[in-house]
Amino acid sequence: MSFPCTTRFRRLVAGRSILDDIIEIRNLVKVFSSKKSNVVALNEINLKIKKGTIFSFLGPNGAGKTTTVRLLSCLLKPTAGEAYVFGKNVLDDPVGIRSRIGVLTENHGMYERMTVKENLDFFSSFYGIDKVAIASRISELLSAFNLTDRADDKVGTLSKGLKQRAALIKTLVHDPELVFLDEPTAGLDPKASVEFRDYIQLLGKQYHKTIFMCTHNLVEAQKLSDLVAIIDKGSIKKIGPPAELEKQLFEAVTFKVVSARPMSGDIALSIADNEGVKASLAGPNELTVFLSKPEEEIMPRIVRKLVHLGVPVVEVARQSHSLEDIYLKLMGGEV
Repeated sequence: MSFPCTTRFRRLVAGRSILDDIIEIRNLVKVFSSKKSNVVALNEINLKIKKGTIFSFLGPNGAGKTTTVRLLSCLLKPTAGEAYVFGKNVLDDPVGIRSRIGVLTENHGMYERMTVKENLDFFSSFYGIDKVAIASRISELLSAFNLTDRADDKVGTLSKGLKQRAALIKTLVHDPELVFLDEPTAGLDPKASVEFRDYIQLLGKQYHKTIFMCTHNLVEAQKLSDLVAIIDKGSIKKIGPPAELEKQLFEAVTFKVVSARPMSGDIALSIADNEGVKASLAGPNELTVFLSKPEEEIMPRIVRKLVHLGVPVVEVARQSHSLEDIYLKLMGGEV
């Protein structure tokens, strides 16, 4: 699949480092006040996102994800703290910032009685771009996202997945540098979800768009993200690459050991010791081994001991903790 690389985009890449911070949040607070109560939506959060990053914001409903997006896209004003996008305070240049970002919400926001092409023409007119240039860009985007043959169909006749693709084109029509995606695959069937994830990865990895994605889909976040932040009740619990979060939260290393024959519970007891090795049967032929020290120091010794005990070991594999494990641990659930 091809994707347009405009002159403006080439100038941006040439003129700035891919590692520049595109978002910086400092002690950001947002309180929604009413006559009855004050609700703290964000409680002094801090965040930095570098240009070209695919970032995932994870958390339950009401955690503060959408509020953060609305603040960064200049639709809300912070109660306290500071937020910078492209190095500019969101309070100082909201129009300039909004001209350089794209926002895709759960509601696609397109007129269902208008065709895809009519919608794209209408929304692109807001940006004051030359009509010839925008027509060329729309054509290129329709081709890139495999929607050329549906351009003259009314949006209301499209499937959920095709509507979401059309909405993404609407979000990209002015060539934004920063793209906000709020639950981008919610309600899509598995095939459409996989296709949409491929588009997100292409935008981030190949064309260096910065992606700020709010999602409940932990598999999606793990597959796509360079950086993950987990937020709950307005506070960021942890932030980092998925692999780094695993190291921070899980001290023990877990291995799966598979035998060609069934094993007894005595085997698990025989390899446990006071050096931080624990073991349990996960199945008749499978043993789970927990190590509190680096595996290169201990695991070969354990395998030798198992062989000495007559266990025909056929597989030894390190088990990684998923983003779901990390999320549950931070939220106080069991892993």
